[in-house]
Amino acid sequence: MEKQIIGRDAGLPHAPAVAWRDLVFVSGQVGFAPGTREFAPDIESQTRQALNNVLDLLAASGCEAGGVLQMTVHMTDMIGEFGAMNAVFREFFPDRPPSRTTVGVSHLGRPGLKIEIDAIAARGA
Repeated sequence: MEKQIIGRDAGLPHAPAVAWRDLVFVSGQVGFAPGTREFAPDIESQTRQALNNVLDLLAASGCEAGGVLQMTVHMTDMIGEFGAMNAVFREFFPDRPPSRTTVGVSHLGRPGLKIEIDAIAARGA
């Protein structure tokens, strides 16, 4: 079985998501509104949008939120914004959350971006 590319090519040398057999790998998603490079200034809005972007790519691959196995969260301000990010994360995964690693980073792709989230999920889970 060949890998299936999910999502639009944004001119970058990577796929937004790749499906292979029953697994889906979602590349890091930030808080950009769909089809734009615009984002809200606060961590809550950026987290919510990044998670929605991940889930939209998963849905396009035939995967549901319950199939998310693992996520990695990169944050530019772990000390000041970890609690607010976690509160939004709980909105999306109130029960049986995926495994998760959260890492502090000095910066992301554009000034003002606060969070980037990637995921691995299983279809049919």
